[in-house]
Amino acid sequence: MPEYPDNIGSQIRASRNDKTTYGRVWDLCTMFLEGRQWVDFDRGSAAYLINQKARPDGSQRQTVNLLLNIYRNIMARLALSYPSIAVIPSSPSNDDIIKAKSSEIALRYYWSREDVQDKLHTALQWLLVTGTTAIHTYYDADDDVVHSEPISPYDIFFEDKVTNPRDSQWIAIRSFHVREDVEKAYPDKTDEVLAAQAGDEDSGLDSELHTVPDDRIELMEVYWRDGRHAILAGDVYIYEGTWKTKTFPIQIIRYTEVPGRLWGIGLMQPLLDLQRLYNEQRTQVVHNVKLMGNPKWAIPKTAGINASSMTNRPGEKIYYNPAGGAPSQIQPVPLPGYVLDSITRTQAEMHDVAGIHSVSLGKRAVGVSSGRAMQVLSERDTSQLQETQTNVERAVREMAKVVLELMKVHYTEPKMARMLDQTGKVVYEAISSANIVDDPEVFIEAGSAFRFDSRDRDQHVMELFQAGLIDPESAIQELSFRTGNSFITEKVQGMAHAKKLLDATKEGYEVEIFQSDDLRSMLKVFSDFIHTDDFYELPEERQLYIRDVVVALSNPMASNEEFQKAESMQKVFPRQTPPMDDRAAQMANIMSVGSPETQGQMAEEAMGLAGNVGLMESAVSKQAAGQEALISPVFGGIG
Repeated sequence: MPEYPDNIGSQIRASRNDKTTYGRVWDLCTMFLEGRQWVDFDRGSAAYLINQKARPDGSQRQTVNLLLNIYRNIMARLALSYPSIAVIPSSPSNDDIIKAKSSEIALRYYWSREDVQDKLHTALQWLLVTGTTAIHTYYDADDDVVHSEPISPYDIFFEDKVTNPRDSQWIAIRSFHVREDVEKAYPDKTDEVLAAQAGDEDSGLDSELHTVPDDRIELMEVYWRDGRHAILAGDVYIYEGTWKTKTFPIQIIRYTEVPGRLWGIGLMQPLLDLQRLYNEQRTQVVHNVKLMGNPKWAIPKTAGINASSMTNRPGEKIYYNPAGGAPSQIQPVPLPGYVLDSITRTQAEMHDVAGIHSVSLGKRAVGVSSGRAMQVLSERDTSQLQETQTNVERAVREMAKVVLELMKVHYTEPKMARMLDQTGKVVYEAISSANIVDDPEVFIEAGSAFRFDSRDRDQHVMELFQAGLIDPESAIQELSFRTGNSFITEKVQGMAHAKKLLDATKEGYEVEIFQSDDLRSMLKVFSDFIHTDDFYELPEERQLYIRDVVVALSNPMASNEEFQKAESMQKVFPRQTPPMDDRAAQMANIMSVGSPETQGQMAEEAMGLAGNVGLMESAVSKQAAGQEALISPVFGGIG
């Protein structure tokens, strides 16, 4: 393991300075979103000054916050739900399949317990405003749990001069902690903790947006790509170690990626100038309306009218000298029509830049009346978010891998997970490193993490089911990804029970299988075992018994004759003896034309076959616990 560099503190400060220009843009985006849109940056005071009344006549400037509506609409389109997550087994073995299903249950529990949906919502807020965010996943030894936290771009630092987050050899995360808590956690580093500062007042960022309580200190947590992990207070290491996962624990998400640019471009930044222009246009219109409603007066100096008497109140009486001339109003020049058209065009341009139009805002598009055309326009708006959705789902997939890897390392003692299924029933599952897949490979169906897309997907699943193209179980499985975990839980339980029965049969026991059991899981476990080398190492009677179980599971309601027929036809090659009825007819035809010797031989063979059938009929299932067992016990069953 390489040594920890002595200059990492100065490297982080260099990254902080390089980020100052971007930080000011992020500040502007934040202030514009909250409605502070007439602002100027004062370099002398390193602060933003609100200049709401800067018109020459002192009139109020108008602010119409179109950004807020656009932001809320895009956030709604990126609203998250639990995605369709599948964990790929490490091998085709039943153990690894069960571990993969258990890992999926662990991720569902983690999503609920950790409130991942809310944390990703916070990350999306940073993503839209600034263009960049991150998800940090780590193990908390004090609580003995795995956590995931959203990180703002202000608190992310990269290696100097890199143009892509993946090229940075290290990534640092800033956090603020109560000084006393840090001293308790690192009692041998008290002096270093006392010397640490909290904040970066000289960064050139808006102080109102970056306030830190007085009792907080700044810590930097650094992850190197080669596995090193450290925590710094100022320039001093207070912790040195390694991170325990194969997957990097920090996932960077960018709204729009630009080649050669480290930081992403968010939703707000391209709209700032258009929002300024729209405010100026609306201010101009309002000012003209006020002039039209209160025009100036032309009063002859010889009219004898005091200017203070011109109040423009309704019913006002004005006394003047007729010889001096009557006062008259000077009508201002009305705004040309293109000014109002320009306002409409500016608003439309903002929607174009944001990728959101009237249909997405719940309004009917001009000149569009058909439902199909409106759907096409809505899909066009949605398609512009695909890059962002892909980046988010990639981060969620990598985060899920880190979660499973950390659980595999640290959850040595089982943790009881309490969850609700889609029926509202409480289910319990034990989560431990023993039932987590060894090398997790996580797959997320594209678009399934977002409610708009998942809603359309669920509708598609229901249409396939109604058309008879998929069976009810497949439909339930597809829909249960976001509605609950009952289906997965029952499948895991069914496969675990089937494996238990299979182990019993391999030891020489005979088992009981009931209609209430998960017969599909039973069939899969026993059928898969037949195709393994371990099956052929068993004694012949055990092999025959397991084959009988497979035949019975294939058609559990079959009659004795059907069972015998299925047993004789369980192999495709080599060709098997035909069923009793067919063979008897075949022999009758042969005997009718054959020699006496042939007829005698066939008769003996027929009598032997009949005897075998009688033995098979005597081996039918018996009554057990009030249910009809598919495979009857001999030495006592294992349930």
